Amino acid sequence: PESKRGQAEVKQSPSFTEMACQWLNGSDHLAPSTIYGYRKILSRPPLTDISDKPIDKLPFSALQALIAGHPWTSAKTRNHAISVLRGVFELAVMDGLLPTNPAAKLKFAKQQKPDPDPLTLDECNRVIDWLAKNKPDGVQNYFEFAIFTGLRTSELIALQWGDVDFGRQVVRVQNAKVMARLKSTKTHQIRDVRLNSRALAALNRQKALTYLAGKEVFIHPNTGQPYIGDKPPRLFWDAALKALGLRKRVAYQTRHTFATLNLMAGANPMWVARQMGHTTMKMLLDRYSKWIDSEDGQEADKLENILGQNLGQKKGNREQPKVITNS
Repeated sequence: PESKRGQAEVKQSPSFTEMACQWLNGSDHLAPSTIYGYRKILSRPPLTDISDKPIDKLPFSALQALIAGHPWTSAKTRNHAISVLRGVFELAVMDGLLPTNPAAKLKFAKQQKPDPDPLTLDECNRVIDWLAKNKPDGVQNYFEFAIFTGLRTSELIALQWGDVDFGRQVVRVQNAKVMARLKSTKTHQIRDVRLNSRALAALNRQKALTYLAGKEVFIHPNTGQPYIGDKPPRLFWDAALKALGLRKRVAYQTRHTFATLNLMAGANPMWVARQMGHTTMKMLLDRYSKWIDSEDGQEADKLENILGQNLGQKKGNREQPKVITNS
């Protein structure tokens, strides 16, 4: 009896997997795509290597060795795994199972974003023309609109006809679609994007195809259903670049192309930032400084022209020296 009572008092801590399931179930505030990504990480090595271990038997040194010993495909994936570990162990702390979070001091790897790789205007026209000739109606419109508005892919596939104001020539960007679900935009802000002539032309052509069919502006031309993710448009894009012999780029480069075309045309960077939904000017300047710098010579010439004109005026107004003669 005494031993039975002692055994009853000994309560084994939950396993890492049990704790992870509780953590995920309580993470409904996260985006579905984020939860999906975390589930993938938990279902693969190296986190599956500790799935059955009690949560209180995993010290910092064990977690550090776990992360350091795995051949990660990218710094981003490694950092996501650390985020999962931090979240799971923080829940264990909150439940009183651990005094401190052993994953809190795991170091994130530095991530370097690849530089933008935009298309030139000539390449844009070639891609759009190829899509018009070789893909179903609507695909050309999708990419012409994408290039000349700079909308994110998630914003493009969420765009509805009710968001379009043809009179003011603007679209209101207030939703994004990720994994078939509507959510707020990446920055959680609504913005109005002005339509230039190319974007407006694409939208008018698309109006003839989908305006009466439903709410969504862009639909999958083969199924007639709204896009639920970025894969179908990406396949059209990849086919166009390959057929034209252009360097392979992700379809998200349409957004970078909009930014660089505007900046090289002399558009105010602050206006470009607002159109793209950047929360700060710093984001735009950090990302696209190369294309802003390319105009520095022309900007410097503006001042030189003023200085030159001013110098010429001074020369013209300068009094001639008096000639002193002996008389």
